[in-house]
Amino acid sequence: MKGAPCVLSVAEHTGWAHVIGVAAQGRVPAVVLRRRITLIDPDLPTQPYEHDTAAMRDEDADALIARVRRSINRHASIGLQRVEAELSPAYAIVALAIREPPFSDLPGTVADVRRSYRLQCAADGMLYQLALCRAARKLGYDVQLSRRGDEASKAAQCLDTTPGAVDDFVSRTGRPAGMPWTQEHRRAFAAGIAALALHLREPLHLMPT
Repeated sequence: MKGAPCVLSVAEHTGWAHVIGVAAQGRVPAVVLRRRITLIDPDLPTQPYEHDTAAMRDEDADALIARVRRSINRHASIGLQRVEAELSPAYAIVALAIREPPFSDLPGTVADVRRSYRLQCAADGMLYQLALCRAARKLGYDVQLSRRGDEASKAAQCLDTTPGAVDDFVSRTGRPAGMPWTQEHRRAFAAGIAALALHLREPLHLMPT
């Protein structure tokens, strides 16, 4: 493997995502890249399950979702490849860290999605989550999933420290330069730290040793 191991950690939205690259610098986790990537063509709806398919006939709704899926899949793949190219050759991407989808997959039709209110509420976001996971696996990345709010605990377990220490590190000590640095950035950083720790031979530390 050429380059130091690096994890891409994603905070996805409907239509776009924050991506941060997390790597070790002197065995201390560091943000080595921050980017926003587009995940859909501008002429397509970003939340088709919630809005655009509501009044459509089943076949028209399914056709729209198919177009949206193709667009998201393409943009997810292109976005990750561009980030990988930007980080190369200094870093080699080993994993993608992303929020765990509430369901393992989406049904094949809009009608099937609408049979579950919980699934219907989650479906639009899952389009992006699942596309990013698929794109990452095709590129050979390990995909690490974290439940929202569990990122610091997961990182703490990997580093044999406390969630509070991880929170302090991602909020203050390890915070990269530049704005903004929101809660979703901090959670993505923590998730990236946990994923990176699994791919290093030597343990990570939150302070230089």
